[in-house]
Amino acid sequence: MKYLTNLLKTKEVLLLALCVFIALLLHMRSIDFPCFNSDEASFAYNAYSILETGKDEYGKVMPLRFQAFGENKLPVTIYSMVPFIGIFGLNETTARLPFILMGVLMPLLFYSLANSLFKNKTISIIAALLASVSPWIQIMSRHIHEDVIMLVLTILILQLFIKLTHSFSYKTLGLLTLITGISLFTYHAGKLLALFAFGWIIVTIILQKISMKYAAKALLIFLIPILLFGASELLQPSSRISNLLFTSNKGFSLTIDSLRNDHNSREIHNKITYGVQLLSNQYLSYFSPEFLVSVGDRNQRFGTPGISPISPIEYIFFIVGIYFIFHRKEKQRFLLSSLLLMAPITAALAWQTGSLTRSYLMIIPLLLASSYGIYWFAHSINSKPIRALVTGIIATLLFFYIFMSWDFYFNHYPNQVGTVHAWQCGYHELGSYIDDSYDTTDKYYITKRHGQPYIFTLFYLGFPPKDYQPQAHLSELGEYGFGEVETYDKFTFSFKPPDMSTADRTSYIGYPEDFNGTGIGTNDVKKITVQDEEVFWIYEINK
Repeated sequence: MKYLTNLLKTKEVLLLALCVFIALLLHMRSIDFPCFNSDEASFAYNAYSILETGKDEYGKVMPLRFQAFGENKLPVTIYSMVPFIGIFGLNETTARLPFILMGVLMPLLFYSLANSLFKNKTISIIAALLASVSPWIQIMSRHIHEDVIMLVLTILILQLFIKLTHSFSYKTLGLLTLITGISLFTYHAGKLLALFAFGWIIVTIILQKISMKYAAKALLIFLIPILLFGASELLQPSSRISNLLFTSNKGFSLTIDSLRNDHNSREIHNKITYGVQLLSNQYLSYFSPEFLVSVGDRNQRFGTPGISPISPIEYIFFIVGIYFIFHRKEKQRFLLSSLLLMAPITAALAWQTGSLTRSYLMIIPLLLASSYGIYWFAHSINSKPIRALVTGIIATLLFFYIFMSWDFYFNHYPNQVGTVHAWQCGYHELGSYIDDSYDTTDKYYITKRHGQPYIFTLFYLGFPPKDYQPQAHLSELGEYGFGEVETYDKFTFSFKPPDMSTADRTSYIGYPEDFNGTGIGTNDVKKITVQDEEVFWIYEINK
């Protein structure tokens, strides 16, 4: 018996190691794609600035909000990158390394959570396998994004809640409080997660019939990081959130005006009635096969039709799994289902629809319920030959759909013109050009038509933070809550027609359309090309 137990454990370890290895292979394939975007450069350079000076790019000492482009980035992502940049230096791979590592280890986290929830090794292995090949997980973990840290923190929070249901202790509550506090300072979804956790603490207190004195003390402990976060939010609020709310979209008011033109009734057509309709429709859309299976994120930086966030098989067995979870009266069914219902709320509140990033936590209940559904659907078939046949068909179809998603991601998605522009490709090559020409050039004029060019020059040059901080100045915030750096050092971030009479050695860097009407043509410039797309033209005046 002991030999058989050890054999099963060895098999389990080997399967988990295989899942991690698969995740590692997928992360290593085309590791430099997608291109390094401005948000990533901002995170990385601010981490580098903290490492070198203990200050952010604007000279603020160890801030709890990073001004960045004016949106006041939360700090955990940046601070988590500091030791990696300290050890391996400032470059794209190093900056992404903590997120790649979390993505590679995600199968182990899903295995552990599934095992805690369902006490079933087979379901846990299925969950680990699905996590290892999940495009939705890796769309984020292959580059720098706060969602990856939030996913890890949420899994830990769920584990602690499971532990609390068995034994309500201050030690477990303290860990839960700490992790929830970290999530608040990681991403804006942390606010909703904190409310979720607070609600479940109250439910746990009621179900376990905790005394009023003990309960009051527990709630007070949990409120400490929430109050600290609230105080920091009052001191330095994020304008980005208000700009993303559905009510800030001009289309919201225009639609109401249009409805009133057709039927002039303010009682029927107003912000409340239309807001309720819009929110409910947007919320429900996140559970649709259109979003989860066929279309995905509307922002081409995070996906495009052809890359399925989850496969059709996972979607079908997610529904089957929800049925079996409640039919079998799993102890943690309400914890899991409440996370599923909570996860897309922040996405539904935004005017930008179909967002994988804002609904990212949905992947936890989706994959866990799918794993549960696959296992119990197969297990409900009494005939072993038929069960084996059905399991084989499910596995084959699952492999087919996931393979096709990854084929599209690696072999087709990078070649699309929209992908090149969405990911702000070309700045890596531009950084190399500037680095090579820096000593022989007096001035650079760089277009700011797309993105934040200043942050790319800081990142790719490894520009000393102590030299940049005295020059750093952000413009007034624009319509979408972002400001711009207009100039520093040799750089002016505004394209203008080349001045042939200048005495300076000057480089004019713009998109091909920026040169329209200047008399400068394709034979007069150096070109930066990505996937056969001409991204930048460079016109040099050397005196």
